[in-house]
Amino acid sequence: MPSSPRKILLIGWDSADWRILDPLLAAGAMPALASLIARGVRGNLATVEPVLSPAVWTTIATGKFPFRHGVLGFVEPDPLSGGVRNTGSSSRHGAALWNILSHSGLPSHSIGWFASHPAEPINGLCLSDRFPLATAPLSAPWPVPDGSIHPPDRAASLATLRVHPAEIEGDQLLPFVPSAASLDQSDELTRSRLQQIALILSSTASLQAAATHVLEHEPWNFLGVYFRALDEFAHHFMPFHPPLLPGVSPADAATYGNVITTACRFHDAMLARMLHLAGPDTTVILVSDHGFESGHLRPGTRADQSSSMAQWHRPFGIFVMAGPGIVSNETITGATVLDITPTILHLCGLPVADDMDGKVMVTALENQDPIRRIPSWDHIRPISPNQPVSSTSAAEEKLLMDQLAGLGYIDDATASAAELAAQAAAELRYNRVASLAQASHLVEASSEASSLADDFPSVLRYRLKAIQVLLMQGNLPDAAAALLAAESLFGPSEPIARMKANLLAASGQPADALLALDALPTDSQLPAVHEQYGSFHLQLRNWPAAEAAFRRALSLEPDNPGALLGLASALARQDHNDDAAAAALKALELQYWFPAAHFRLGAILSKSADFERAAASFETGLSMQPGNLMAHRYLARIYLRLGQPDRAVAHRAVVRALTANSSTAPGKTSQAQPASAAPSAHSRS
Repeated sequence: MPSSPRKILLIGWDSADWRILDPLLAAGAMPALASLIARGVRGNLATVEPVLSPAVWTTIATGKFPFRHGVLGFVEPDPLSGGVRNTGSSSRHGAALWNILSHSGLPSHSIGWFASHPAEPINGLCLSDRFPLATAPLSAPWPVPDGSIHPPDRAASLATLRVHPAEIEGDQLLPFVPSAASLDQSDELTRSRLQQIALILSSTASLQAAATHVLEHEPWNFLGVYFRALDEFAHHFMPFHPPLLPGVSPADAATYGNVITTACRFHDAMLARMLHLAGPDTTVILVSDHGFESGHLRPGTRADQSSSMAQWHRPFGIFVMAGPGIVSNETITGATVLDITPTILHLCGLPVADDMDGKVMVTALENQDPIRRIPSWDHIRPISPNQPVSSTSAAEEKLLMDQLAGLGYIDDATASAAELAAQAAAELRYNRVASLAQASHLVEASSEASSLADDFPSVLRYRLKAIQVLLMQGNLPDAAAALLAAESLFGPSEPIARMKANLLAASGQPADALLALDALPTDSQLPAVHEQYGSFHLQLRNWPAAEAAFRRALSLEPDNPGALLGLASALARQDHNDDAAAAALKALELQYWFPAAHFRLGAILSKSADFERAAASFETGLSMQPGNLMAHRYLARIYLRLGQPDRAVAHRAVVRALTANSSTAPGKTSQAQPASAAPSAHSRS
């Protein structure tokens, strides 16, 4: 560890999105954020599956995919009550960033981090996400929730930092809703919306007070503080954000259309205060877990319904980093939420664990010192995973469940305890499958997805996920059988028909797949529709038509790695190799963990005889998806050209082994084969 450890301030803004922030930056409305960007780096931050806040924020704090760290959703079965409880620190497998830094002798503080209850014993203050919770009216006692503060003997003094929702006065709502004073507050919906703003502001102010207290009065080398407010504001008020959506009342848009931009400016004011207190010698990292649809791709007029809530989340959040040793005024590409913890550990002179899935963002660093390694940090985990949590009152749990239902994250907070527990267990299994599939653990993902579909045969979504993973594996016979069973049970539907089109294409029948897609009442504004057309035209070797379809998808959603990969393939087939390589690189700049894009870039570079870079691309893809048969074949030939016969022989041996394994499993192809049915980050089926 360095003799003078650096100070790191990690700030989380849930759902922050450059598409909302950039116009405000251009208008000079977010000066603190602008100053941070000017003296550091910025970029997109690709998220992970499932795109749910507890899972992603735990990934940010561990550097691991959700299937590894174990936090896979908002709620989980409660072994004590037989119902459900909110996921928390006891749901997490292994050490988080604040555990590691604290264990390494660095005073560390965690304020309000999602899924952090009960508070953990660390060398500093740990205030869980329950800390600002108000379970009683202002006139009644509202003690700090049990287990929300460590050390517990600090609870009395820190309680004074909290702001009760009833303390938010009317004039404090006016920047968000300028006409609030003239609204008819006898109307239940109007009153509810104004109360929601007050609730969000009070919780945010409580966390800001705690964070600034640490910066002013506590010894610290690390402070991680998380603000959920932008996500909550977005779920309640993004439908009213300009431009006006069809079906949204113009009067409501005029009344509440200012909420989102005001919320962003409010966060900028909080950031300014923290930057001032932290000082110029602090490394500041600002991140979000995902973005939020704010333009023409908003999927409806409600952002708080569980049936459509996930469709409002964009797969790219924000990343800003500035401070000593950080390059300035640069754009960083290819960053993911997996990379935050490894980067912070490296900045602190500590080793990165081999069981972390993320990487150190070396391109953001002026001095690229060697990266130290350790097998794992999980041996220093201070509490056992999945231990019973008995420090939550029934009133607290009900309030939290009601809030999640109000945001659309759970369907029904009034169901019976046993029903809620069964639903939670099933959703956690579904989310684990999504995480496994994204990390290319397709065999395990397929087994778990099929088991889930068998256990819940009446849930179409579970069946479709199982079919999707089978297609990603290349297991076409089982996918066809599962799709036939789903159609016989549920009847014809658009999701089944689109999956059938994917199966036809994967089975070598792209013309029939196009006909199946043409017969659907598709939405021409969905990028996924044009991406699907493009993939079918690629198989038909209709390169211009494929290019046109992918360009149409990108005109609707420029930040679309899947469409960029398709465009790269179409351009390469037309011998536009430079443009093809540029499209593949842009896909990887958006989503680095994308084995198919690394493979395609390698193939394009190989075609251009740029063999050293081609080999690097193939090797990177294989580090993510080791079973890619074609990548090993390419590398066997490339290493011969590069005069490295030993490496060529090694890849030939892998080819023989993979071919032998494939031949022993009739009807199945190597999971290395590109899966045309694999979803892009923007698919909405």
